[in-house]
Formats: sequence, structure tokens, C-alpha cells
Amino acid sequence: MAYEYLTMVASFTICFMMGMTLSLQPASIIVGTHTHLREQSKWTRWNGYIMFVLFLFVLDVLVTNGIYIAFHDVYGNLFNIGYLDFDPMDMFFSESFQIGVILVFSLVLFQVLGLVDLAHGERDLSFYYDQVDAGKQKPSWMEQYMGSQRGFLGASLVGLLYMLRMTIKTMWPYIVCLLWFKILAILVNVLVSPSINRIMHADNELTTLIIFDPYIITYVVTGFLWGHVALHHDITKVSHLASSMAISLIPRLTVLVGAIFFIGLALIIIMVPITWDGVLDALTKK
Repeated sequence: MAYEYLTMVASFTICFMMGMTLSLQPASIIVGTHTHLREQSKWTRWNGYIMFVLFLFVLDVLVTNGIYIAFHDVYGNLFNIGYLDFDPMDMFFSESFQIGVILVFSLVLFQVLGLVDLAHGERDLSFYYDQVDAGKQKPSWMEQYMGSQRGFLGASLVGLLYMLRMTIKTMWPYIVCLLWFKILAILVNVLVSPSINRIMHADNELTTLIIFDPYIITYVVTGFLWGHVALHHDITKVSHLASSMAISLIPRLTVLVGAIFFIGLALIIIMVPITWDGVLDALTKK
């Protein structure tokens, strides 16, 4: 379907650009300057990047397809799921679960708006590197490896993993939004695809269509690491780009819109109310 390709291209473009802007946030630059990137040749940097991203994409595809298979085992026939003693989808559409969703994304909103600082990510990073530079704390094994293997492909790969590991605390609002969107995308793709296939008279009704792209995490990480490899070796360039107001606001506005959308969706499920039985009736209606 042309719609699927359009969805994937649009998702990749938007998520890649968002990931690149995240690589220009202060915490990302702090970590990026400690990966010895300037001592790696262009060949080493980009070969390490390509290998890492391909591995990540294959892993994401395997995990996502595994979830699809597990979901089809349980919900492959929506006309006959009455045998389930416990239905996870009942819990998903429950009021208590959606209240939990609202609370989580309210914290995301407060974090992005600067009203709270739950993880202290950027502050802890600065303190950690000050301690290491002063000799009061021993460098991690990744830092020791990058220091001893400067310029080699192995150090490049470890540096990319190091970038992801060290920025987790500062990026948690973005990670939460991406994970939740991925879960919702998988649910929509699996549940709605059979109905579309019936309408389109497809041969295999259980074929999963890409209505919402579930690989957005890989796309964002690809853009994030691209920004690291392409920019963090040149402090002058990266400092100039990071000073742009748009670079600072784009990821924050994206998360704000996403968090508000998820909160609104949870409120709709609670207030309408939308139940799993009602969704089943709509999906199995011929």
C-alpha cells in the first residue's frame, strides 16, 4: 500500500530530525566531547555508525515482530477470545490504568516545562565528569576502553553505546513518549489491520499493515547518533548550532504536543467511556 510507504518515509524524516536536534542539547554535547571522537578518522566514525544503526534496526524489527506474533497468538481471532481468563486489553482500557497514564505524562509535561527535575540528569553528568577529571572517581570501563583504543573501530562502537547510556537520565521524557507511541502503534496496527484487510478483500486477513510506524525509536536514535558522529568532533560548529533557539525548542515542543495528546487520549477513554468490549464490537462488525 502506498500509504504504508508514505507513513514510513514521513516517520523516518520527522524522527531523524528530532533525534538530530536532541544530539545538540547540552547534556548530549557534554557526553559527546568525552568519546574521543576527534581522534577517530572519518572512515572509522561512519563505519561504526552504519554497523551500530543496522544492528539496532534488525534488533528493533525482531522485537517488534515478536510482539506481533505473540499478539496474534492471543488476538488473532477477535471473534473468539471469550476463553481468556485474564485479558490484558481489559486492563489497558480500565480507568485506573488510564489515570496512571495521565499521571506519567503529567510528570513528562512538568519536566519539559522546567517545573520539576526528577532525574537531575544534566547536573549529575557535570558533577560526574568533574569528579573524574579531579581523580576522585574512577572512569567507567567504557571510558577506559575508548581511551585505550582511540581511533579504532571498537572504540567507535563503544562510543555510540556510551552516548545512549550516559544520556538516558536527561532524555527520559522523550524515551517515555517514544515507548508509549510504539506500544500504541503496535496495538493499532494489529487490531485494525484485519478490519482493513476484510474491507480490501485481502487474501490473508492477519497481515499486519503499517498504519502507524512502530520503528520510531530506531529512527530517533539514528538521527541522534548521526548528530553525534557528524557534529560532536567540531566543538565550534556544534556550539554555534546549539545556540539556535529552534534547536532548543523543537524537541521540547514535540514532547509537549505528544504528552498533551496522550493525556487527552486517556481522558477520552475515561470520559466517553471507551471499553475493550466496545472496541471489539466495532472491530468485528461486518
